[in-house]
Amino acid sequence: METLTTPPNPFVAADGTLTIPSFEEWFFLPGDWLIYLLTSRLPGVADLLGIGPDDYGGTMAGFIAWTCWVLLALASIALTAAVRRFDRVVTDGFLHGMAELKRHVRMAIVFARYRQRQRAQRTEPTVDVEDAALSRNEARALALHAKLAPGFALAVSDIVEELDVRAHEIRTVLERLQELKLLQSTIGGLDGETAYTLTAAGRAFLRMHHARPEHA
Repeated sequence: METLTTPPNPFVAADGTLTIPSFEEWFFLPGDWLIYLLTSRLPGVADLLGIGPDDYGGTMAGFIAWTCWVLLALASIALTAAVRRFDRVVTDGFLHGMAELKRHVRMAIVFARYRQRQRAQRTEPTVDVEDAALSRNEARALALHAKLAPGFALAVSDIVEELDVRAHEIRTVLERLQELKLLQSTIGGLDGETAYTLTAAGRAFLRMHHARPEHA
């Protein structure tokens, strides 16, 4: 019976010192060790194939080694592709998660600002106009706005012309009516001139004083 020996160790030189294997030794390494494992573990199969320790570094070992290296290269390519796919999935998931997080943060900020504005509007100080005493020009200006159809506004120049008063006087009148929340300012007239419309409080004030607007 042929003596079973292990393949030569390419990492140890003949004098017992460590060495770096050559290209040929690297190449035959998987073939030699597969022949050794087959011979030691499955001697019947090895005898059937006619291989043994004499094939170390030979044609059969070279063919087995070549097959192993090709399979290793294919496995490396497949593993690299799988790693890239995994990295792409993780990266896309991370970017999508960050985009969703940013969207939720923006929505939270928007809702927080909206609730803050709502609270500010609810807590905004109001002026009790039930007992407010209006001057003659203030009453005339308010009554003039009562004649407007809903959605229309009067520019300052129109009010000055209609009431036949000076511009600086009517501005003081309009500012006080705005402070009382009977009028509200908007943009109207020519060249973006400030205009005023009647508020709901203004309509209620007029109804309270029997001066109902013509277009409620």
